[in-house]
Amino acid sequence: MQIFFIMLDKFIPKKIFIYCALIRLNKPIGFLLLLWPCWFGLAFSNQKFDDLIYLFILFFFGAFLMRSAGCIINDLVDVKIDRKIKRTAERPLTSNKISYTSALIFLTVLIILSFLVLIQFSLLSIFTGIITLPLIVLYPLMKRVTYWPQLFLGIIFSWGVLISSVEIYGNINFDYLLLYISCVLWTLGYDTIYAYQDREDDIKNNIKSTAVLLGEKGKSFVRINYSSMILIIAYLSWKSNENLISLGVIIAILIGINVIINKWKLNSAQSSNHYFRQNNLFGGIIFSYLFFI
Repeated sequence: MQIFFIMLDKFIPKKIFIYCALIRLNKPIGFLLLLWPCWFGLAFSNQKFDDLIYLFILFFFGAFLMRSAGCIINDLVDVKIDRKIKRTAERPLTSNKISYTSALIFLTVLIILSFLVLIQFSLLSIFTGIITLPLIVLYPLMKRVTYWPQLFLGIIFSWGVLISSVEIYGNINFDYLLLYISCVLWTLGYDTIYAYQDREDDIKNNIKSTAVLLGEKGKSFVRINYSSMILIIAYLSWKSNENLISLGVIIAILIGINVIINKWKLNSAQSSNHYFRQNNLFGGIIFSYLFFI
């Protein structure tokens, strides 16, 4: 295996690896966390799977492209801040491995490709998706003005739920609005865990986050967000099918997530990173629950 990677390094231009690092291709968790709410919306619908395959594929590519574009936007805006944070100091832009011009050109390509995916949806869905563009650009600035950039991220990252509702039903119905709120709460929880990785550096550099704001109270805050998210999912499921088995599964998920949160160590960057990454598995569990139960 090591020989394989040596050969890749020899024959593939290093510039390719730099572009991959720029969009965090080696860290797909961000793309997956953007994808799950989109797929939650599809799984929650009353449509047959065969009728939704095309939408599953569109959301997959759309989430990948938009997350990649978002990474570049974030790095362009935060390049000076990122140089002061240990975890981000070696990113391509902060370490001058790639120029601003190259990053902007790559960003333009990604936005064009994202738009090509978006126009495969209905006109109303296209409009719903375009609304998020200013929010994506503004997001990196939030850590300068508010302790709640995690909430702002939740508003953006959960948007796929609303697009799926518009695409399938032609409107944003109340149940999908509740599903959207549950995803916002989930994002608020996991991104707070993520923020604890950089808490000490953030304090030194006057960068705001829920981790900086909450300190030792962070674990209780995260527990409230996850529990609220799961309870909303439980309500939607019960309203849909009144299945006692589904409630049993939800109780098991609720107990499991609280056990995991108890194991999280707020003052350990390694622990925060580990339990943040576990959210992909959690997303898969919630998706399976919505799809099969």
